[in-house]
Formats: sequence, C-alpha cells, structure tokens
Amino acid sequence: MNSVQLLGNLARDPEIRFTKTGRAVAMFTVACTRSYVPTGSSEPRELTDFIPCVAWGNLAENCGNNLAKGTRVFVQGRISVRSYETPDGQKRYRTEVVCDFVGQTLGSEHPQAPAQPAAAPAPQHPAAPGAGFSSMGADAPSDEEIPF
Repeated sequence: MNSVQLLGNLARDPEIRFTKTGRAVAMFTVACTRSYVPTGSSEPRELTDFIPCVAWGNLAENCGNNLAKGTRVFVQGRISVRSYETPDGQKRYRTEVVCDFVGQTLGSEHPQAPAQPAAAPAPQHPAAPGAGFSSMGADAPSDEEIPF
C-alpha cells in the first residue's frame, strides 16, 4: 500500500503551472516537524522535514487560490518517484507526494487564508480519513431540529 498523510506548514507559496494541454499543476513544500531524543541525552530535540508535494487539476487550482506560505495543511496522497534527464544528459530522480486531498486544519495559523479545504474530494463518509477538517459538523442540525 502506498499511502501518505502529512500535517505541517507550507514552506513557501504554491507554484502553479499549466501543462501544454491546459491542466493545472501546483507544486509546494510541506514542512513537518518531529521530535526525537538523541542518544546519550534526555532532552528532546526537533527536526523538520521538507516534503515536496504536487497536486493536479482542480485541486492544484484550489491550492494556488487558497494556500500561502505558513498555512497549516493536512495532505493525503501517495509517494511517487520519477526520473528525468537534464539538458546536459544527466539522469535525475525526484521523490514527491502526489496529493489526493489538501485541506487546511482548524485553527490555521495563516490569518489571510480561508479556513476550508483547498478542494472538495470525492464524496466520502464524514468520519473517513481525509474528510475535510473544516467541513466536520457542517451538516449538524440546529438545536431546534433535535427531537429531544
């Protein structure tokens, strides 16, 4: 199974491009911080990993419109390794997360970005992994509609 879930902050604004056929591509980096205790020490330390991510189509356009540097995001997708050749003939490899879902978390630390998912994924059960954080409870009835 090839499945990735990341929670972190955008390291820079998403970069939006379009393919020759007009399909949108968003490239961005998620900074994920983790704690560890070095050998021989009792003091925990933090280490930040910068994970390259790519989104396609409508998800890419929504990322470009709704996300900015510093935005706290939840990303769900898969790891992809691709290769390409440089103009001077060298073969290069790139490992990245291909996004299926990108959403802002509640309490997002970026005040200018709206607190909502960057894109609406395919309909799924509200408790399913990847269901948007901000959309949780959106369908809850008002107090007047509760029968007890």
